[in-house]
Amino acid sequence: MDSNQKCGATQIVNEFCESIEGRVLRKGSEEYKQNINKRWNIDVVNTPLLIVYPKNIQDVVKAVNFSRECELDFAVIAGAHGFKSTCNDGLLLNISSMKNIQVDETTKTVVVETGCTLGDLDKETSKFGLAIPSGHVSHTGLGGLTLGGGIGHLSRSLGLTSDNLIGCTLVNYKGEIEKVNEQSNKELLYAIRGAGSNFGVITDFTFKLHPVKDVFLGTFVYPHATAKEPLTLLGEYASNKDVPNELSCAISITPEGVVVMAIYNGTEEQGKAYIEKIASFGVPAVSKMSMIPYVQLQCLIDNKVPHGLKYYQRGPFIKNSLNAEMIEIILDAYNRHPTNSCAILLTHLGGKVREPVEDDFSSFAHRDSEYQIIFLSIIPSDENKPSIKQWTVDVHNKLMPYCFGDYSNTTDGTQPIEIIYGKHSNRLIQLKTKYDPLNFFKNNTNIKPIQN
Repeated sequence: MDSNQKCGATQIVNEFCESIEGRVLRKGSEEYKQNINKRWNIDVVNTPLLIVYPKNIQDVVKAVNFSRECELDFAVIAGAHGFKSTCNDGLLLNISSMKNIQVDETTKTVVVETGCTLGDLDKETSKFGLAIPSGHVSHTGLGGLTLGGGIGHLSRSLGLTSDNLIGCTLVNYKGEIEKVNEQSNKELLYAIRGAGSNFGVITDFTFKLHPVKDVFLGTFVYPHATAKEPLTLLGEYASNKDVPNELSCAISITPEGVVVMAIYNGTEEQGKAYIEKIASFGVPAVSKMSMIPYVQLQCLIDNKVPHGLKYYQRGPFIKNSLNAEMIEIILDAYNRHPTNSCAILLTHLGGKVREPVEDDFSSFAHRDSEYQIIFLSIIPSDENKPSIKQWTVDVHNKLMPYCFGDYSNTTDGTQPIEIIYGKHSNRLIQLKTKYDPLNFFKNNTNIKPIQN
């Protein structure tokens, strides 16, 4: 590039930066260096030329148009949990600066900008005794969680996060603003409920809210050596058809032991018998039961998965109830981890998630699963990465008779989209070709458009 071209490019960048009402950080600046690795998983290559923190939707439009016209690599980040929200010598749109929340207590709905974390939204809606079902960690970004489906503690009783999405505002690859809902664009809303990061920058969501204030929680911790029997009994019990949707279980195999969180979305009187039944399985080293605020439940494991570490994970689904053979494979795999820096996490599904929905309602593919399982490792150093990846592959392979699919929010990126989006894959490819034919939005669990 000659000096005139360089000067011209510099002028274009300067004009763009001056047009943004929010903040723009340029590569090489001190503020850029301080912010580039402010993310959950730093085991990524992320070298944008510009980081844009938009103040409003007009800034988002300008960022999309500038990136498209200059043919820049483009990515969006909010809660910074996604390992694909990176770009190379392009523009990184950090939408975490957009956090407005408006609760309508009368209609039990909320309009929330997508820069919010789960905790931001929970704290605001809890003032009204209302909530949406979301994830497990409060510092997770609401945008990414929702667009991938949204699995969490209350999925069995209230559905996926995206099941509760009734509309959104989107900036498409042309820089056009679209209002998406059942009336205006049902097919795009279908795609957004499970594969949404492929179709545009979502700047706000509209969710229906549910009355949720407190939950009844039982916490039971077992030594690794004695956990097989109680987990087997729990697997049998949790999959019993008489167990209500309001009961869900989160199982964490960690250095502290095997932790079972039995959660009843209701009162102590309603849930006590179910939680006490789970308390009778085996001999837990820790056994406690109490009503706690839902907001507190959502923060309980925040400090176990802090920002700023190198993580590796994979998250397939389990077809049926937990059984002794499956549990033995999982416990044995945990004990064989090459660096002992891992956790294996299981989320109880079924219930509302499994209830039939129309094929054109949601692009989330794995509603018939009983659990989602996550193999999560902290990478102590780069030299450990190959053995950690191999451990992940090995444990997944051993569980393959029981597993299927993969979850876009916890995938390691090695699975084809047919595994992630299942029966929806072909339709999503058609919609991607229609709504993003250039694959402008590609730094995600990407669906490639059909090329002419």
